[in-house]
Amino acid sequence: MSTRITLEMWRAFISVAEEGSSVKAAGKLHKSQSAICHSIKKMESILGNALFTIEGRRSVLTELGCSVLPKAQGLQNNAIQIEMLASKYQGHLINEINIAVDVLLPHPFICEVIERFNVVFPNVSLRVYETSLSGASALLSTGTVSLAIASNLPKNVILESLMEIKMVCVCSPESPLSTQTEVQQDDLKAYRHLIIRDSGNQDFDSGWLGSHNRLTVSSTLMAEHSILKNLGFGWLPEHLAQPHLDQGALVTVDLTKGASRTVTMQMGMNADLAHSAEINTLFELFSALKNVGFT
Repeated sequence: MSTRITLEMWRAFISVAEEGSSVKAAGKLHKSQSAICHSIKKMESILGNALFTIEGRRSVLTELGCSVLPKAQGLQNNAIQIEMLASKYQGHLINEINIAVDVLLPHPFICEVIERFNVVFPNVSLRVYETSLSGASALLSTGTVSLAIASNLPKNVILESLMEIKMVCVCSPESPLSTQTEVQQDDLKAYRHLIIRDSGNQDFDSGWLGSHNRLTVSSTLMAEHSILKNLGFGWLPEHLAQPHLDQGALVTVDLTKGASRTVTMQMGMNADLAHSAEINTLFELFSALKNVGFT
């Protein structure tokens, strides 16, 4: 069944409803007032009911007009999205993008990028791999992901510096470490060290090599909760540790050297995907939001 009301007619209807008059709608759409009025009258003829009543100089929606307006606006938005998608078509349509993000990155930062990406590409699915150490590099090298953020990425990809993550050495206030001052690296041997394992296949070591008593976990969330439970000490991203430090649930270890570290994050994507509007949009969003200050 073909429709008798065209998208252009619905556009005229929406404009009159939003502007409150055919004169303003005509100016907005760069059409003559007579053309707008003709579209509305034709629609009303097809529907067999009035869409507007005239009150003074204003066009006011009838009950039917109020009912169909949200659906008409949805129809127009769908048409715009289809046009945007078609204009970005370059030989294939991307239905899903895989990305790798280091576990040290602030989650609100990642979620904000995803939210904004969804506005532009609402029908593209995202698969997010949370990785540590060499994990992101391995996924990018094998083509499993199209974009990756980590401290160590392959050199044969498009790279951009993203942000620096400050790491602080913390422990529970119940730990004997919490009351010690001028702690030396050798003093740490007596305590369990919380470290995050390498999610890649290179088995990089993020821990202090002098410690033989370790608790190895796969996420910053597990490391955070383990240190809160006094299962050991460890270095956490400052954005995770600071709220607990402010509340007194964690304390910094008074190390004479190495109490804090800085991890520099890079963002990379494969050069053969640089033509992709979807992947470029993700790349640009991560870059644009990197200095916003998410915690």
